[in-house]
Amino acid sequence: MSPNFISRLSGKLLILTIVFVLIAEAVIFFPSAATFRKDWLRERAESASHLALALTGVPESYNRNMLADEFMDDTGISVVTTEIEGQSQLVLGTPPDITEFEIIDLRGGASGLDLPGTLAAFSAKEGYFRVLADPPSGEFDSLEYLIPKAALQQAMERYCHNILGLSILIAIMTGVLLYSVLAFLIIRPIRKLAHDVAEFHKDPTASEQASAPSRRRDEIGDLERSFVDMKDGVKTSFEQRRRLADLGLAVSKINHDLRNVLTSAQLVSDRLAMDKDARVAKMGERLVRAVDRGVRIASDVLEYGQDGDEDIRLEPLSLRDIADEAAKDTLAAFKTVAFDNQIDRQISVKADADHTYRILQNIMRNAGQALANTPHAKITLSSRADQGLAFAMISDNGPGLPEKAKANLFTPFAGSSGRGRTGLGLTISKELAQSQGGDLNLVDSSESGTRFEVRFNQV
Repeated sequence: MSPNFISRLSGKLLILTIVFVLIAEAVIFFPSAATFRKDWLRERAESASHLALALTGVPESYNRNMLADEFMDDTGISVVTTEIEGQSQLVLGTPPDITEFEIIDLRGGASGLDLPGTLAAFSAKEGYFRVLADPPSGEFDSLEYLIPKAALQQAMERYCHNILGLSILIAIMTGVLLYSVLAFLIIRPIRKLAHDVAEFHKDPTASEQASAPSRRRDEIGDLERSFVDMKDGVKTSFEQRRRLADLGLAVSKINHDLRNVLTSAQLVSDRLAMDKDARVAKMGERLVRAVDRGVRIASDVLEYGQDGDEDIRLEPLSLRDIADEAAKDTLAAFKTVAFDNQIDRQISVKADADHTYRILQNIMRNAGQALANTPHAKITLSSRADQGLAFAMISDNGPGLPEKAKANLFTPFAGSSGRGRTGLGLTISKELAQSQGGDLNLVDSSESGTRFEVRFNQV
């Protein structure tokens, strides 16, 4: 048996089965040995009783002595005595010179097992046992015989050797049979499943014939079916990711080239917008707006694809100051929108300056676009601090977000609420907030306005 086999589940199962059977045999050995000891002594008592009946009334003769000697050699009994009407009679043998004997009483049909006496029988070699027994017939009142302790000890040793050999044979046969059954039902399917898992781990995208679902209705069958489902799902996911990666790479290349083209077109449209001819200038302004939308879309897509690789530098920042900076740069394009910064000057957050600027800029730009046709349009920033966290609330009095936009607000390319928008601004902002240990959430959006909340870690 190789070490490699022993280290495997099948080898461990076989060895443990053999060990457990041997342990069970060891547990029942001592009761069985005690039963063997009692039966062995009773068999000799029965044989002695029959011999005593045969020898009663038979005169001394050569045949009688020969029969007694053969009986004593076969049974190991040294002396047999009987008692009739209170008188003891020596049937055969000569009492030894010693007067102290260890008494074993088998009378009265005692059914208990003498475990201490059984253990002592394995080591007792000197002296005699005086065995008291009930005769099988009514010819005698009682029967007793002397037997050397060595005879019982030899019989117990032979029994022990026989039981040990039989136990080992039973353990090996049970282990092999149980191993064969479990190897077919459990080990072989698990080994095959482990091989499939290892092969799948090496190359999840390998194009091989799909495994047929298992027909088993037990736990192994459930595991096999679950693995097949998982493997098919992972392969599908890898295929989708590969296609998306290829598509993303193509889109990034297109957007990069498109942004360069649109930048050139923007320069031309700016010149047309400044033309002295009113009609040309008007067309130029429309072209400027169209080009701006194209540039913004291309920039958002490229920005979304690059956010995961940016380094984060967390440092103490004044939340009010960075909000003022973002509002000044963003709301300059929205002349009709008022701005009120109510953020507490004492609040300092631990964040990345560029990330925080972009978060607030995206939210305020979206708010400014939503407030384009709102009278008395206003964006308000407020703050609160709670248990080591700082919160910046950006509120507006616009018409609120559509239900479709709210349902997919932070889903890439799905959260847009207007034409010419990608829906990436809030997705990027949420990722930026989470990357520095915070978060971005929509608190409320109704006909009376919209409010976002940005969470930061307070210094």
